[in-house]
Amino acid sequence: ARPGERPLAFPPGESRRLEQTFEAESSISTMPAAWRPVEVSGEAADTAQVTSLGGLRPAESLEPGDSYQVTSAVLDISAEDLAAAGGDDPEEIEEQFTQLPESTPDRVAERAANVTSAASNRYETARAIEEYLESTKEYSLDVDRPEGNVADAFLFEMEAGYCTYYATTMVTMLRTQGIPARLTVGYTPGEQVDDDTYVVRGYDSHAWVEVYFPGQGWVPFDPTPATPREAAERSRLDQARAENETNVDTNDTLGSERATPLPEGDPAAGAEQTPTPSDPADINASSPGVVEAIQGRPEEVGAAQDGGSSPLPSRERLALGAVVLVGAAAGLRRSGLADRAYRSLWLRHVRRSDPRTDVEEAYERLVYLLERRHRPRREGETVRQYLEAIDADPRARRLAQLRERAHYGGVATPEMAEEALDLLAELREA
Repeated sequence: ARPGERPLAFPPGESRRLEQTFEAESSISTMPAAWRPVEVSGEAADTAQVTSLGGLRPAESLEPGDSYQVTSAVLDISAEDLAAAGGDDPEEIEEQFTQLPESTPDRVAERAANVTSAASNRYETARAIEEYLESTKEYSLDVDRPEGNVADAFLFEMEAGYCTYYATTMVTMLRTQGIPARLTVGYTPGEQVDDDTYVVRGYDSHAWVEVYFPGQGWVPFDPTPATPREAAERSRLDQARAENETNVDTNDTLGSERATPLPEGDPAAGAEQTPTPSDPADINASSPGVVEAIQGRPEEVGAAQDGGSSPLPSRERLALGAVVLVGAAAGLRRSGLADRAYRSLWLRHVRRSDPRTDVEEAYERLVYLLERRHRPRREGETVRQYLEAIDADPRARRLAQLRERAHYGGVATPEMAEEALDLLAELREA
């Protein structure tokens, strides 16, 4: 840090290093980095400022071609460690991140207490609220901004909302229970265009929740349903491309599809059966879709919606920049927890290709899903025997039939591929 400026700091809990390089593709006024940044260098580093909460921002806008490198200390901790975390919160954390507006209705606290009544620790409390919101509310960008307290309106008056509503409500519910929490805005990983290269656009912006654990630091949770949010991002991107909007694609993304490839090896191999924040759990898997979410900045409760802006920006903010995660793949594969988070993202995204390949990709993910929920397929056991033994859902049997036709019969149509991917999506959320 320069004289008089805040220094970057390591989180209190266990962490691992992640090296990243960022290059702006258009003029941007943000400085994304995986949480938590501990070192910044490169040509654009001179403009970097450290925020009061430990993030990065540029003193002046970055222009196309500007780049910088960041080293982040990424949290590396198990769900068991979080469940066992105890002790007092630092006074400054408790004072700042348990505050609520005086106008917060009592029924918000009552609902939070009811939802978390079976929880015996902070981790279980956060998971209970996360799962409650994800399962009881629909995702939609087409909602009217409510009058009064946002969390109260989302809990008791609204049937649907987008990420800002989910995150704000979860933060408010946690704070009513005396748990330090904050709303964080940033970006999901974006579109993978090479082994360790991603293009991140404004359409990839997102809001999620961070909960403070004594001795560990800030841990991400995401109550927003992932599948409909991702579909909304994709729809807006496809629309912008169809209308030939500017600043939509780089040379790397022209003609490509959003995808996250399978990690090295069989996705089902070595999956650990550890209870976690998101299944397959890893405390990082409950953040926005990948272990290395590109962090933005923490916000106070209500800050995002008070601005009246959607977390999916206008087309003018569409192109954000190319992100190169140097060495990230190797780092991910060294960590079993990170592998599970990566597999979780792989499970949700299929790189579209020809119909036969699409059916095979859907089938591979089905096998992983079934083995995770039931048991691995035994040596010598046919697919049909396996599905019968585990009493598989009829949709799983249908997907297996489609794969059998494509794999052995050489018959695969676009309609078959669409059906296979739709069945996978339904089974994934079942």
